[in-house]
Amino acid sequence: MNKVDLSFSIVICTYNRDEYLERTLKSLNHLLYENFEVVVVNGPSTDRTKEILERYVGKIKIVNNSEANLSISRNLGIQASNGDIVAFIDDDAIPEPNWLHQIKELYDQNKIIGGGGGRVYGPGGDHFQFHNGIIDIWGEADVKREQPGQYIQAINHKFNIMMGVNSTFLRKALLENGGFDEYYEYYHDESDVCVRLTRAGYPIFHHQEAYMHHEFAKSHIRTSIYKLNWYPIVKNTVYFGIKNSKGIASFLSRLIKPYLTANKRKKEFKHWLREGNINKEDYVSFIKMWKRGVKRGYIDGFFGQRRTNFNLEPLFTFLPFIKDSTVGMDTAIMNSEESPQSHVEETKDEDSFGVCFLSKYYPPYGMGGVATYTKVLAEGIAAKGHSVYVITSSTPEAIMVINDVNVINVNLVRADQPIFDFLPDEMHVTKTNLEYSWKASLIVEDLFNKGHIQILESPLWDYEGLVSSQIKGLKTYVRLETPLKVAAKMQNWNWNSDLQLSSELEKQFIESSSGVITISDNVKETIGQLYGIEWKGIGIDLVPLGLEDRSINYVNQSCQNSNDINLLFLGRLEPRKGIDLLLDAAVAICHKHSNVKFQIAGQDNIPFKNGKTIKSWFQTKYPLITEQVQFLGEVTEEDKTTLLSECDIFIAPSRYESFGLVYLEAMQFGKAVIGTNAGGIPEIIEHEIDGLLIENENSKMLEEYIDKLITNADYRLSLGQQARNKYAQYFTENKMIENTILTYLKQRN
Repeated sequence: MNKVDLSFSIVICTYNRDEYLERTLKSLNHLLYENFEVVVVNGPSTDRTKEILERYVGKIKIVNNSEANLSISRNLGIQASNGDIVAFIDDDAIPEPNWLHQIKELYDQNKIIGGGGGRVYGPGGDHFQFHNGIIDIWGEADVKREQPGQYIQAINHKFNIMMGVNSTFLRKALLENGGFDEYYEYYHDESDVCVRLTRAGYPIFHHQEAYMHHEFAKSHIRTSIYKLNWYPIVKNTVYFGIKNSKGIASFLSRLIKPYLTANKRKKEFKHWLREGNINKEDYVSFIKMWKRGVKRGYIDGFFGQRRTNFNLEPLFTFLPFIKDSTVGMDTAIMNSEESPQSHVEETKDEDSFGVCFLSKYYPPYGMGGVATYTKVLAEGIAAKGHSVYVITSSTPEAIMVINDVNVINVNLVRADQPIFDFLPDEMHVTKTNLEYSWKASLIVEDLFNKGHIQILESPLWDYEGLVSSQIKGLKTYVRLETPLKVAAKMQNWNWNSDLQLSSELEKQFIESSSGVITISDNVKETIGQLYGIEWKGIGIDLVPLGLEDRSINYVNQSCQNSNDINLLFLGRLEPRKGIDLLLDAAVAICHKHSNVKFQIAGQDNIPFKNGKTIKSWFQTKYPLITEQVQFLGEVTEEDKTTLLSECDIFIAPSRYESFGLVYLEAMQFGKAVIGTNAGGIPEIIEHEIDGLLIENENSKMLEEYIDKLITNADYRLSLGQQARNKYAQYFTENKMIENTILTYLKQRN
């Protein structure tokens, strides 16, 4: 058919399953396909179903059926539909997000088609209920087959079928052939349609994915896997065989074969009784239902008329389903243990993709440089219509949807026994990082195997994506930042065999990745020198980091119109950030200028010297200037934005930064910034043009530059304006997002 704008009508027939229905309706918010409507046909429900549906008035189509007959409900659903394809799912089912995209492939690939369906997970997601099912003309089905069915000929003894919970039909074909035979109140209803459509020249096709999760809930017909209402099952099996063998099998076969098929049910009853699955009372009841069913099926099969419905023209116009991005993804999608090893790419268009980011922290539940840029990338790429996932450890819930980004907590994976216990206890850092990387890879592989993602991006730090980089077919990108060897030197860590092994794993991660993204030329050169990587043969792209412009919602509240001067530091109070250099300069500045105030924001409980924090050391040594030097501790994102808006000068004398995202946070607010001539910082700040750079470890030069900015307001404001211009030209979120997407597509193509 190859219709780009193929429309779908998702029909859900429900009867007294309020708890399951609401879950199913919520799951539709995560379908990646856009052009669909939803129809719910409510049987004679007596539970909360009506109350639930009232909340969806205007968003979905709602139809009522006074009879407990599934085929009648399905025909009412067809009549209420206006999509090109009518897609039936059960009220206890959860579709995978790319379900409709993959179903659409069947209609695009086959010029003549009556319907198509995919695989169905059983309860718990650890097994399949259905894949590539076929049925013979007597109603005996084989619902778990490895290869897609080839039974598409009009005259045959076997036919491709779908399971009702995951069955879609060409609306035109349904209307031409009378929809569902309303004789089937339950069981074989969808198989009968598949056979009739195929015999009418509209064959059925199987998709090897297009997954549906089915809870197989109890109902008025089904209370357990044994205690079913066997009367309609047996009746409909006999009826099915008699009706659908007409014109194919002899009259003698049609007379005898339906009984032999039904008799297999009776043998099952006896087997269950022997095995203790049912008791004697159950068995007697089942046999009574079986006898009634056989008799009724024969009478209606030979003498009754089909109850097809040729009055199914649409009663309503198409009602597009408006998704609610605040609804979290259903856990059934993440908990399935069995998934096919084949991989089918997203089908929105050739440049569409699914990407997963790894970041141990994710705002607002965790902060840091990686967390900040990951959030910007994830939300920006999602806004462009791509599927985006983030695996983290900082969220309060297992699965959340934050601004269209599916955020998954790595602890969703329960590791019964760590697999890296062979490492000795003194390898604590390596063991911890490998265990985390392994747990994350289980989620990544599940997302990849189900077709949700084709791309993984991970930071170099803690080599979070190392294990995932071994997944065959997955494109893995590592974004370079401060390597372990540099961090250890800056922090004065004791270099040992544990850190040495971790640094070697960093190198292995880089070399095993599909591509490398460097945030600065300096960090690329630094890592190349430290790890002996020449970068030849490794696909590497320079993509500087960028930030969302938060300054547009804030009035510049700096003290430029008063004598007071606010100086701000943001970052962890650790040696690498140069906080000791700043405090050395602050002592002299406070003695010289009584109108200045230093605000120190960031984690301040880190041991600095002799087990004491630098905050404790400073306040003990310089008690007279504690009012001018304020330690704020960790601050919220909102408070950080306020501090940036209100400061006059931003200072971060870091000994090393692979990039220096914190400077951009101040530059976007038009603040004069002071950094160091180290790492990737000079690639952001051009000395005396849009900021000032001190030589590394030079607190005296820092003091001089601070004094210069305090006493020269015009110069301070000029640097701030140029800093703002630099940010707007080179370091916006859109620049980073666009360049990242180009990198993904270039490598993929």
